[in-house]
Amino acid sequence: MDISHSDFAIQARSSSPQNVSNGLRKVFMNDAELHVQLFFTIPIVAGGIILHLNAVQWFLVSLVTLLFLVVGIFRTASMLQIKNNSSLSTFQVTRIKAMGNTLVTLTAGISFFTYLLVFVPKIIQLL
Repeated sequence: MDISHSDFAIQARSSSPQNVSNGLRKVFMNDAELHVQLFFTIPIVAGGIILHLNAVQWFLVSLVTLLFLVVGIFRTASMLQIKNNSSLSTFQVTRIKAMGNTLVTLTAGISFFTYLLVFVPKIIQLL
């Protein structure tokens, strides 16, 4: 009897949530720009607390901030895929990098515009 055979051995298989958490850990450890994006949320939340945003304003601010962070995570994940996949051509690598950076820039612009719409009237009210 072969104990090392797959019928007898207990095989440890990782679950999907464990794979996701391992992937997110790699993303957060390898990307300094994502840390900047996360740090950016601190003044937004503090400003919302100081200016007493209502529920709709908090929803808008939370939604665009979350979108901005998720796009940053996906950009980093695509960069890690590029690093680990040597079968991609130079053209494909350039397009993937450009698309990731463009999406982050686009969501940053949308977030900034939303922040202006939410925070500027509150600041003017305070003055």
